[in-house]
Amino acid sequence: MRYISWDWFLYVLIGFVMGGGAVYLWTYLKEKAVTLKWFEWILIVLSFLIVMFLGQTFIASLQEGEPQAAWMSVLFMGLPLVVLAVVAYRSISARMAK
Repeated sequence: MRYISWDWFLYVLIGFVMGGGAVYLWTYLKEKAVTLKWFEWILIVLSFLIVMFLGQTFIASLQEGEPQAAWMSVLFMGLPLVVLAVVAYRSISARMAK
């Protein structure tokens, strides 16, 4: 009997979580009647793309048996992700407080 890999399920789960987060963000912004500037949309989309790329790189590195490469990718891609997310959050929250 052929071995069936369930690795794809993790990607499906990540996709559902990311999609759910995007839908939640969209509905939250609609409820609060917040309009985002063009650069905030770019920051949010880049953050989502970096999260997806980071997850793929981390999982693939672990599957290849390279845990040090996996954690270094988290370090080198995670820091810019945190910076982008904080800049987007601070920009949106500062405008919402006005």
